[in-house]
Amino acid sequence: MLFEMMAPFYDKFMHKVAFDHSGAIPEWLAPLEGREVLDLGGGTGINAVGLAGAGAKVTLVDSSRAMLHRAEQKGVPALLVQADAANLPFSDEAFDIVLVSDAWHHFRNQDAVACETARVLRRGGRFYIIDFDPARLQTKIIAFVERLFAEPATFTRPDDLVEKLLALGIMGSCRFLDNYQYLYEGVKP
Repeated sequence: MLFEMMAPFYDKFMHKVAFDHSGAIPEWLAPLEGREVLDLGGGTGINAVGLAGAGAKVTLVDSSRAMLHRAEQKGVPALLVQADAANLPFSDEAFDIVLVSDAWHHFRNQDAVACETARVLRRGGRFYIIDFDPARLQTKIIAFVERLFAEPATFTRPDDLVEKLLALGIMGSCRFLDNYQYLYEGVKP
């Protein structure tokens, strides 16, 4: 519901509140040339534009039709797919890279999304998640506001995320981008 309403002004909102890392993401995920990238929960395609510009073949998946419609209106250079992240319509080992930027906490069944990500990620593939540390005050405020709009706002502690994905065979670590957002970087051996 929240994203159906926010779709027309989502990009400006993300930039205004400084959650937009689209300028840095292609560098963080490099090399991208010729890579198959899944932008999971990719919304209006803020990140897909930069990923495609760096030479990636991007598939953007989001559950919100309005967000995908906005991406289509903007001419985002990606295959746009409306799907549930917990039940992806792709074959095993279809992607070199999976990116989840500011969406992990919105997934209602994070365990299923983690399993699906592990399934669609190729051996040697890389998995990136940008999210908010639930121990920080800023994240608690974000969670409160999102729950007002019936969003799950299930924020995962960085250490817990590392453990959850390690149990699925993805080896990774987290680093903080600022005092409340972190970047998980993992590899499927």
